[in-house]
Amino acid sequence: MEIHELQQLLSEMSLQEKIGQMVQLTGAYFDKEAVLTGVVGEQLPPEWIIQYAGSVLGVIGKDKIYDIQSRYMEQHPHHIPLLFMADVIHGCRTIAPIPLGQACSFHPELVSEAASIAASEASSEGLRATFSPMIDVSRDPRWGRMMESFGEDPYVNGIMGKAMVDGYQQKADTGIAACLKHFAGYGAVNAGREYNDVEISQRTFLEQYVKPFRMALKAKPAMVMTAFNAIDRKPISGNKELLKGLLRDKEGFEGTVISDWGSIGQLEEQGVAADMEEAAIQASEAGVDIDMMSPAYMLCLEKLVESGKIPEAFVDESAFRVLMMKNQLGIFENPFAGLGKSGKLTLHNREKAYQLAGESCVLLKNDKILPLSMKKKVIWAGPYTASRELLSRWSIFGEHEAVETIEDVLQKKQIEVECITGCNILSDAECKVWQVEQELSGKPRDEQWLETITHEDTVVCVLGEHESQSGEAASRAFLTLPEEQQVLFEKIAERTSNIVTVVIAGRPLDLWRISEKSKAVIMAWRPGTMGAEAIIDIVYGRINPSGKLSVSIPWCVGQVPISYWDVKTGHILTEDNSENRFTSRYMDIPNTPLYPFGYGLSYTEFDISDVDVQIGQDKKVHVHCNVCNTGNVTGAEVVQCYYETLYASVVRPKKELVRFQKVFLKPGEKKDVDFFIDQEEFSYYGKNMETVSSGMKLRISIGNSSDHLVSENIIQA
Repeated sequence: MEIHELQQLLSEMSLQEKIGQMVQLTGAYFDKEAVLTGVVGEQLPPEWIIQYAGSVLGVIGKDKIYDIQSRYMEQHPHHIPLLFMADVIHGCRTIAPIPLGQACSFHPELVSEAASIAASEASSEGLRATFSPMIDVSRDPRWGRMMESFGEDPYVNGIMGKAMVDGYQQKADTGIAACLKHFAGYGAVNAGREYNDVEISQRTFLEQYVKPFRMALKAKPAMVMTAFNAIDRKPISGNKELLKGLLRDKEGFEGTVISDWGSIGQLEEQGVAADMEEAAIQASEAGVDIDMMSPAYMLCLEKLVESGKIPEAFVDESAFRVLMMKNQLGIFENPFAGLGKSGKLTLHNREKAYQLAGESCVLLKNDKILPLSMKKKVIWAGPYTASRELLSRWSIFGEHEAVETIEDVLQKKQIEVECITGCNILSDAECKVWQVEQELSGKPRDEQWLETITHEDTVVCVLGEHESQSGEAASRAFLTLPEEQQVLFEKIAERTSNIVTVVIAGRPLDLWRISEKSKAVIMAWRPGTMGAEAIIDIVYGRINPSGKLSVSIPWCVGQVPISYWDVKTGHILTEDNSENRFTSRYMDIPNTPLYPFGYGLSYTEFDISDVDVQIGQDKKVHVHCNVCNTGNVTGAEVVQCYYETLYASVVRPKKELVRFQKVFLKPGEKKDVDFFIDQEEFSYYGKNMETVSSGMKLRISIGNSSDHLVSENIIQA
């Protein structure tokens, strides 16, 4: 449909019809089997809202959506189609690793492919929009939603976010609308507690938390979602300064702004709106186009316009943006586009999920024990040997039946091992806390088998969080493994030191004791549909691990929030003054994390050499180096480029990632790596919030992790 045709359509629509486009209802009002991802308010929508609602969330299924869409369009005065949305976060039916794991691949092209697969599967079943990617910078693993982010680094979040948007939206017939979330600062919630306030400086907010959005907006996502939190005590969903001033006017976003679930109504709860009418006024003035499941727009907007408290022009602008989004998806011409076009869990989709699972796993420790020989006696122990719970709470359309267990895959590959579950994932008491039913194992749980373990035996312990323990509404004050699993591990450690520990989790955990008593540790995150096969192939060397941490793993909870880009401080702790307690330090643990950002081991060795840094006539910084596989196994290295502002009018981060490249190399193979960096990428806000983009003295460093930089060069930019 041409623009002028959309404008004509808008002019013919009634006020109720236009307001309807601004309201998103849960699928429960259209389908009793719809998936709910939040609490439904007590007040029922008016009948005309259900008749004219512009979008629906949580419904999936070709036949179901065909039926709902057909009935809806038939009764709509202008036959405007519904837009079906859902949380397709890291796969639809074929589930890839969680986004935090995907970021550890440092392979944006592969992340984009996974998003494209998710889009194809979703559109085939009627979904045309997703609430993904989440690019909240996440430094505090107590926050359960860290699993949805790409970690602690703004640049990585921006690169991976852009890659995922491209993957979702690149195909006209099977693509889906992407949604950047949560704008902005949600990853900095106080104490890591869900829905909590955010207290950060304007400078930190703009430089670290807005940066990923600035980068990912270049991919032209269809939507941006507002965050639950407030910035400078002003909630985002009613914040005109941030939504219209920053997001639209300064960053140039022209798409649709959608609220998070009920966040407009939450303005009253937060005490910045006297009632629901005032909440609707604030959100409308701020430019929130779609109200997701709050009473504000559906109950108040019509009378506010009729009374003159809200100009009808605000409604027109928002309704038109929603119509534009539908038009760009092609659903005016074909409301059923994409239905039934793609298979689910196809061989190709599973192969890509396997590849990404393999590249997402991070080898944290290896004391010459991995890879294991298939001829060696090995015991696989732990509840995750027999569990299909390798997805996440946000893989809401994923099918556990399609997930093979580790035990199943070992048998399929004809690897002779003994598998012992040993315990449940959670104790009965923990099940009550996390509001889940006990997953009773059918395996015998007597401990006589422990006595058969000798000090020469090798045990692969597969341990981790329950699916319910990470994601939205899953904040944790303690980051240890579940109680029964800790007990199991300690008993095994009493029998043998030859332990390989595989950790299944949606966030960094407190792994100090586990790491100390294991000869090898693999962080597998929540690896998805093909996770079991990828884990086994890493353990036995069919896959050479190449993942690097996109988030620091702390020594303990007392270190968080933590990131490699923490700002410089006085009273610096150095090797020369390590005995001086009057330095910025912990007295009982190191300042540095247990495992730092960018870190990850391989079964081969790499050498980075011939580093050269020059400023070209185009004012771009050109960084060149060579990377060589000096080992005997094909593998991949992630070359990382960091910079430090040596002098500024304000305190700056110790270092910041500015480029990375994943390089695949055969034994003995050498490749050139070149980075070209615009000078403006080094800019920062000065002491008066002015933009400083020249006259900067910078240290440019190259290495393979944030704490292993092999070359440093000083330049004047």
